Amino acid sequence: MTRTLSTILTVAALAFTASPSLAIDADNGRKIARKCSVCHGKLGMARDPEVPNLAGQSAFYLEKTLKDYRSGIREDRRMTLMVKPLSDDDIKDLSAWFASIKVTVEAPG
Repeated sequence: MTRTLSTILTVAALAFTASPSLAIDADNGRKIARKCSVCHGKLGMARDPEVPNLAGQSAFYLEKTLKDYRSGIREDRRMTLMVKPLSDDDIKDLSAWFASIKVTVEAPG
């Protein structure tokens, strides 16, 4: 049983690392993010209380959310229009950029 699990995990790890789409380019994501800054702020910190902050969010969460908007699983007229032309690699890059921004948090005094 342990050997089978080990084999499965090894094969999964090799498949994951061999994927060509894993070449994430956060710098390209920074360039794509210029379009996002109108609503989400220059560094992903929105000024409008109805718009979420993107800075420091998990890349996994951002990627899933953007793909959900693109596919129609999540609905928002503006977001759907913005992500529709993005490729999977663009979404990975964009997610990596916002995830790379450091956000600090302080507990109230």
